[in-house]
Formats: sequence, C-alpha cells, structure tokens
Amino acid sequence: MRMVGIPNAGPGDMKANEVRQSDAIAGLFQGSIVRQKSSTELGWEGISVERLTVEPGEKSESVIDHHYVILWDMHSAFGERADLRGKFAPYSKHPGTVSTCVPGIRPAIRAYTKTEAIVCALSQSFLAEIEDELGRRRVGPFHEQLGIDDVGLRQLVTLLATEVDDGGASGKLYADSLAHALGSRLIYLGRAEQQPELPKLSALPRHLLQRVIERMRVSFKANLNLTALAAETGYSRAHFLRMFRTATGQTPHRFLLDLRLESARQLIREQSSRLIEIAADCGFSSHAYFTKAFKRRFGVTPSMYRRES
Repeated sequence: MRMVGIPNAGPGDMKANEVRQSDAIAGLFQGSIVRQKSSTELGWEGISVERLTVEPGEKSESVIDHHYVILWDMHSAFGERADLRGKFAPYSKHPGTVSTCVPGIRPAIRAYTKTEAIVCALSQSFLAEIEDELGRRRVGPFHEQLGIDDVGLRQLVTLLATEVDDGGASGKLYADSLAHALGSRLIYLGRAEQQPELPKLSALPRHLLQRVIERMRVSFKANLNLTALAAETGYSRAHFLRMFRTATGQTPHRFLLDLRLESARQLIREQSSRLIEIAADCGFSSHAYFTKAFKRRFGVTPSMYRRES
C-alpha cells in the first residue's frame, strides 16, 4: 500500500492527512489521489474502495491482477485510450455511468481532463469464491463493461463508498453483505449473462437460526462478519443471506443492529452508566453512530430517552 495525501492539505498538514492507498487501485489509476478515506484502514478482505481524483496526463500500459468496478463521479472526463494495435481512440466518461475492468493488460491512456471516480477493486479469489457459492461454472473470459448505466452497480458502489466515508461505522457484516452483492452482480455482467431469478429457498432451520442469533447475542462487541455467521449454519454465504432473510424478514446486519439497540435501550433504563460506555458495551463503533441509529429506530436520541424513562 502506498501513502498519499488528501487534496488541498497544506505542507504542514500532509503527514496528519496521509492515507494508505490500495496497491490494487493505485496500479490501475497511476498518480491518483484519495479524496477522502480508503477502505484499507478498515481491514476489509477481498475488496478495496476509494474515492479518487486523477489529474490529466499520460498513463503508461500496465498489468493489473484485480477486477474493478468504477463509478464515474462529479463531472465528465475526456481522453484517448490505446487499442490492441497501440492506436489511440477517444473516450468519454460521464457522471453516474459505470465501467468494469478485468485482470490483464491495462492499455495506455491520455487523460485530457481531471477524472473523479469511486473505484472498487475485487481480488480474483474473492470473485471465484462467490461464483462457486452461486453454483456458477466459470466458462469463458470476463467481459469489460465501458460506461454502462447499471442501477445495481451504481447503488452498491455508492453504499460501499459511504461506509468508507463513515469509517466503517456499520461494521464488517454490513460491508461483507454489500461486497458480496457487488461481486454477484459483477459476475453476471462479466459473463455477459442475464442475472436469473433466484429460486426460492426455505427459511433457515429454526435450530440453526437460534444458533446464529445466540452468536450475535454473545458477541456484541465483536466486529462480526458474514463468513463467521454463515459458518455457524454450514451454508455458503450466499445461501445463508437468503435463508436468514426468509426466516426473519431482515438482513443479518439489520437483525444484529436491532439486537444491539434493544440491549442499549434496556441498559439506559436500568443503569446510570454514561451513554458512551453503553454504546461501546453494545458493540457500536462510535457514540455518534449509536445516537444516529438509536434515533432512527426509536424516534428519540439516547439522552432524550433517558430523561423520559
């Protein structure tokens, strides 16, 4: 990972504002600058997410070993891209459209304008695991998508970037679920296949559901991830997500959040501990996130709830 500075920081502020940029993303966007935060600080596995600024200039040909989903942001960008014969052809990228890149040779480009983008880099092993879980046979190469209007990819990339901006406040279970959905969508687009309507799955068996819920109850402070919860059931992550939702009507992340909030509400009623301590005891990453989630769930802030109880 390489260190980069946040734009508009003065010389004296550079060290305080340095960001560890993903090597995978830096390899695709040479000379790029992270606009806010990088997911490298959050310990996510298999995926990196960053908001980037890339200044105009020539970028040489390189070899990339990740899959990429790029949401073009802010304003239109123009330049030229080399083809297989080395001849340059014009390109344009417009806000809200999405491009994907596959492992292999990244052609040289000449960027005429500054580029703003949200970039997600997914490792080949991460996508292969998802494809296996989906029961897909890996037939033929992945295809790139250039400047497409795909609502699903756009929403997932935006949600992941927002979670990075928030410092991973919602936890790894939330990020894992988004990353899994992004990878699944990318697989169907990359294989040039229409995403099929998934067959209905039965609900997670009651004894397995109770095992997962008990794991959530006793591990409030742990930053639970999707892999750990799916392992409690013996099902793949893809099947676990769908069967859990069928059984509860909620995603695992939403169910865990509700458990934490109910526990926090009970502690506020029964204890005089400081609210910041209650937030930590119930697994919230920060007091600010706890306050926001509590108000969204119960209609009042924790401090107001304490006064009214």
